[in-house]
This record gives sequence, structure tokens and C-alpha cells, in this order.
Amino acid sequence: SAAPAATNAASPAAAPGFSPETPVKDAPDAVCALLDDAKVRATMSGMFETKLLLACGRENELGGVTSDAPASHAPTFGTDVLVNDPALDSGPSRTQSETSIARSETTGTICSAYNDSYSGVTAGTGYSGFSRSTDDGATFSDRGALGSASFGDTSMFWRKSDGKFYVGTLHSAGIGLWRSDDDCQTMTFVGNPHVGSGDDKELFAVDNNIASPYYGRIYMAWINFNAGARIFAIYSDNGTTWSAPLAISASGADVQGAWPAVAPNGDVYVSWVRWNPYSTGPIDIEVVRSTNGGTSFVQVTNPLTGGINPRAAGPTSACARPALNGNIRYLPSPQITVSPNGDLHVVYVRDPDGLNVGDVINVYYRRSTDNGATWEPEVLLNDDGTTTDQFFPTISAGPGGRIVSTWYDRRLDTANNLLFDYYMRASDDGGVTWQPSVRVTDGSSGVVLDPNLATCYHGDYDQQMQTASSVLVQWSDDRQVVNGTDPNVYFDTQAFSPDYVLDVTPASVGVCAPADAVYTVDIGSVLGYSDPVTLSTTSTPAGATVNFGTNPVNPPGSSTLTIGTGAVAAGNYAFDVNANSTSGSKSKTVGLDVFTAAPAAATLLTPANGAINVPQVPTFTWSAVPQAASYSIEVATDAAFTNVVASASGLTGTSYSGASLNTSTTYYWRLWADNTCGTGAYSATWSFTTEAAPGDCGPGSTPNILFSDDFESGASGWTTPGGIGANTWALGAGVSGTPHSGSFVYHADDVNTVSEQFLVSPAVALPTGQNPVTLKFWNYQEMEDGGASCYDGGLLEVSTDGGGSWTQV
Repeated sequence: SAAPAATNAASPAAAPGFSPETPVKDAPDAVCALLDDAKVRATMSGMFETKLLLACGRENELGGVTSDAPASHAPTFGTDVLVNDPALDSGPSRTQSETSIARSETTGTICSAYNDSYSGVTAGTGYSGFSRSTDDGATFSDRGALGSASFGDTSMFWRKSDGKFYVGTLHSAGIGLWRSDDDCQTMTFVGNPHVGSGDDKELFAVDNNIASPYYGRIYMAWINFNAGARIFAIYSDNGTTWSAPLAISASGADVQGAWPAVAPNGDVYVSWVRWNPYSTGPIDIEVVRSTNGGTSFVQVTNPLTGGINPRAAGPTSACARPALNGNIRYLPSPQITVSPNGDLHVVYVRDPDGLNVGDVINVYYRRSTDNGATWEPEVLLNDDGTTTDQFFPTISAGPGGRIVSTWYDRRLDTANNLLFDYYMRASDDGGVTWQPSVRVTDGSSGVVLDPNLATCYHGDYDQQMQTASSVLVQWSDDRQVVNGTDPNVYFDTQAFSPDYVLDVTPASVGVCAPADAVYTVDIGSVLGYSDPVTLSTTSTPAGATVNFGTNPVNPPGSSTLTIGTGAVAAGNYAFDVNANSTSGSKSKTVGLDVFTAAPAAATLLTPANGAINVPQVPTFTWSAVPQAASYSIEVATDAAFTNVVASASGLTGTSYSGASLNTSTTYYWRLWADNTCGTGAYSATWSFTTEAAPGDCGPGSTPNILFSDDFESGASGWTTPGGIGANTWALGAGVSGTPHSGSFVYHADDVNTVSEQFLVSPAVALPTGQNPVTLKFWNYQEMEDGGASCYDGGLLEVSTDGGGSWTQV
């Protein structure tokens, strides 16, 4: 907005073709070519695409798509607080959106940053604005823009070690960082954490844990489209000197939306979305972890694998990229946070029921209590029960361990699925149980698309944060329309009241009757709640007896629940543990599996005994066994099972497909069931033979190896004759992380000019009458695509006349 900005520090040298303190103009052709790569352009953030269109003189490609969500419906103005000042805006572009927030633990000042198209388009002072509140968010003062070199995608943080606010944004030279030395009244340019014309979607995190070995360290994660479109991470201990960029996503993967978080012990996590491939393939949420201050990262278990990329057919066609109703371009990136006890929390979105049917997009949550090694079951956060859209979720962890998520929500417009509100949901017990969702906004909003920003841009993310007793929520909506466009940033404080928390562990108990089933009922205290909590159960199985060791419980406290099963029939049951106190009632459902005898032997189904041509990854199936709690399976190459090649236990269903076997091989398999009463007998042993691969010898025969070379002792007889351009084939070190490279491989480099580089084997004498004759080899490629064309490629050819002529295999 129109208030003056302080950008009085000198900037470092800019990348070629860019000026660090003026809007980008006359960008190099290689940079502008990113706009002509359909996949790259579709995965850009809206603000990076806007920056490149301006730099490349292609302003006519801004906007171009209008929203079909009504912007002229009667708005409701309640107690939601405006963060930016709309009175300072003028002209055709008035969008403030994509918010970031931080709070000083010293002064209590709240500093908010956001994308600001008025400042960029009309005022020429950059596309990033910020505002300040000194009264806990009751009012905000619009402090203007950061400067003409800023291009949005703001990331605000407060650094405890020096007591100052910082904000990072896209910058004309790559990525820029500003600092406030006066408690968010003005911002001073610090420098460029990274200089690069392909830098996009940067997010920062800071280590504010005094006990951490990296206290005060600032981390940044972003995607660099000019370095393989990979996610990178860097760190700094002073905001001016930064580590070398470290690629933390896989080469060749379609990724975007990096989100960093710092754990209390100094560990760093970064999450992002991966398409397989973009944009029609399934999506994964990937997470990496650093235990050495960002020096290196290792990937942990995905909280989501194989989700459906959310998108509505009509808007996706109109926007030429995945989009939601109202023509909102959609990037399904996750957010991640770490609670004070070290638990990891992530929110993400996916299509729950298939493309173009039913629901398009929902918000999900998962928790890990072991640094991402495993994840607890997925929780659907939007509890609306409709098929409307819920999107752009946020997550925060409070100082007491409360977890809060917010998101945009269309549940109040079931007829059209267009108008949106902002909702939140809280968990007082660290993500174990969740309160019902709460509407934050005082009025619904239509969708306004700014004609001077990238096509279908309506933000990509927001941020919220917590104090000990409340959550500070901000978002952007379009309820206040002036001259057809005036999306603004709003703020609300959601206070929490003293209450108790109910938790029951374990979630399910299995017993062999008449043994007792024992549970622990924990009653936690929120904000000092201490009123007694009375416990009870409902829906326990017939014949069960119930006893609470302590009842009522004074929070914080616990009680032991004992269920007597002497008169309970065998079966799988669920019952409710109930709690009641002056603040209200709560309930949790737990499982009870009662067994009265060890299970019988299982009956095998498939693969049938003696089956042939079975796939390398078979699906084993069997009949359900009464009173089976789980099954175990073994696969061996002999009937005595002395050479077991695959096994699994704890299987709760009646199928298994986790074994990858050799081709043309006879195998034997068996399984057994068990429960808390004992282990059942082995099933019958069945055999099967896997399908043959090209060149396989039949079962019982062995191949005659005519030629083999692993380059571990040199490469005798191999030649690299001339072709077109330089021949870079050379024997070098193996490829780290690949299973077959060994210590040495032949390697060729990608070059910037047209080349044809040959690597020729020694002659191999092929016998007659010994068919089939096959060639097998391992190879690894990193190839650069060129959009509609190919930059790189590999060919395999064979010559039968001593190299006089070649035929492609």
C-alpha cells in the first residue's frame, strides 16, 4: 500500500540481466524460455510467473481468466480485522493475499507480510507489503511495501537471538531478505540469500530454541527452475553469509512447495509435494530431515504416497494447470511443524474419491512421534460432511503442544461450491483428538482474480501462529470489492478456554478370555483446568465387567480401566470411554478383541498349487480363519523352508503382495494364523513357478555366460571412437545410491552442443544352437527434457560386421 518503505541498504550484485533494486526488465532469453516450458510454467508460483512475464515483456499474458465465483454477493462485515489498509489503494490492481505472520516474544508486536499488487502495479514499490499490530491484533497499521525489487511469496519470521523481524520474498535478482531494526515499523534490505533467475517459492524458518546447538540459525528452502527444478536448502547464522545450496529433492522429480520447520533439538525438516508425474500422476508428500544444522538431509517416510492430485475439470482447462472452482490455480503443497515435545505434524490435501467424481479436495493431518520414521493414521480435518472444497491448509504448534490447522472452506455454499469462508480446528492433546471445526470468518467471500497478476492467481499459502492461550489467524478474502478488485488480508484471534483432554491407550486391546483387557485413561489439563472428570463406558460387549481404578479423576491425572472378559463371547468389539466435567462431555472409541482359542490352520487360495507363469510379484490369498488376529507368511525355494526368500507377519487381511521374486523359479509358500491365545498350525505347503523373462533358461537349467564385464578391473577392449563433437565417455567412480554401479562405471556428460558419443564393446562370439541369446545391462541416466523436444537421449545399437554398420536394438 501507499505508506513509504525503508529499503536503504545496498544490494549485492545481481544476476545477469536483472537489476537488484528495480523491477526486472529485459531478461535473458534462457530465463524467458522457462515461460515456454509448459510443465515449468504450470508449477511456478503465481508471483514468480508474474515476475518473469514482466521481465520478458509479456505483460499481455497476465490475467486473462476471470472467476466464475460471484464477487457481487452481499458481504458481511463483522469483527474480522483488516491487516492492510484498503483506503491506501487506488487504480485497477488492489490485491493483498498470501499471508505470513510472526510475533515478537519480547514486545508482543505482531508483524504480518503479504503479496501486494497495488504497490507493485500502481505504486511501483514492489509486490510485497507488511503491517504491524501492537495491541494483540485488535488493529493493524499498514507499513507499505518493501521496495521495487520485491516480488511477493513473503515469508515472515521473528528471530529470538537478536529480537528482530525478518521477511524474505522473491527478488529481482533471485531471493531477497529484509530486516526490521525497529519492531516492524520499517524494513531494511539485508541482501540476497541466493541469486538466481530461476528461484521460486522460498520459505524461511529460524531456530529459536536457546538450548539448540544451532540457536539463531536461519534456514531457507526453495525451488530453482534453472538447476533441474529441484528443491534446495541453505542456512545462515547472521542473515548475510549463507551456506552453499544443497539439493534435497531427487533429480528428475516433479516437485514444488518446500516448507521448512525447526525442531526443539535443532533438527530441521523440509516437506514438499511430488507429482508422479506432473500433473496427472499421483502425488506424494515428501519430507527430509537434517540432524546437523542443515549440512545434510536424509529422507524420512512419506506421510502421503499415491494421493490423487486435486483439480476440477473446468477450471483446470481454463487455467491451463490444476485449478479449483472460481478458477483458482492450485498447488497442493503441504505444511509441516514440530511441537515442543518433538512430534512432527503435517497437513496436506488430496482428492478423496477419484478425479471428476464426488469431492474434489479435502484437508488431512498426520502425526509422527519418531522423527518421521512412521506416521499415525490419517485424520480428515474438515468435518463438514459435504462434497465442497477445502483448500490451502495451515498448521501450527503452540508452546503448550496444542496443534491448530486452518483452511479455506466452501461448506456453506453446497449449491454452487464457490463462495468460501475460513475455518480452523484445534487439538489440545498434540494431534491425538480434535475439537469440532470453527468458522473464523464473519462473512463468506466470492473469488476475485487480479488482471495484473498471473493467470488464475489467488495465493498459494497462508500462515498462522499461536501464543500460550490463543491462535493468531490471518487469511485473504475478496468480500470488499472496489472497482471489481480489492482482495484484502484479514486477522482474527481465537482464544482458548481452560478445559480437559481425554485420551485412552492403547487404541485396541486383544485378550484371550478370561484375561482382563487393561487400558490407561489419561485426563490432561488445558490452561490450568482442575475440575473433577467423571468416567464411564457405553456399548461394552455383553457379559463384560467394567472397573475404573480412579473415578473421578482430577486433571491432570489418569485412571486404569479394566474390562473383565470371562463371560464375553469371542469377537471384535468397539466401545466408548466417556468423560464428563463442568466444561462438558468427551468420548473416545476403543477396540476390544476377545479370543477363546488359538486359530485353526488356514486354507490357501492363490497362487494355486503347481501354478505356472505366476507374476514376479504374486498376490497370495487365503481364506479367513475364525478368531485369527493376524497372519504370517513364508516363501522359500525349497519345501523344507530352509531358504526363506520372503516373509511377512502381522498381516490383518487375507492377501499379501509384498514379495518380489526371481523369474523362472519354483517357490513354496505357507502361512499360519495367531492370536493372544496362541499360534495356529501351518497351512498346507503349495508350490508355484514364476513367469519367464526374455532370455531366461527354463527351471532346472543354468545360463551359459558368453561375456560379462563390471569394469571393476578396468575396461579392456572397450573403445570410444569419434562421432560428432567431443566424446566424454570415461571410466569413473560409481553412482552413489544406485544398487548396481559398484566402484566403477562408464560415464558420459551432457554437453551444450549437438553431439554423438560412442562407447563400443569388445567383439563377442555368439554361438549357434544356444537360443535364446540375450543382452542384459544396468544403466542410470539423468536426462534433460526440452518441453516438446528432447535435449538428451541414449541409443543401443548392434553391429554384426565388425562395426561396418549398426542397427538400433
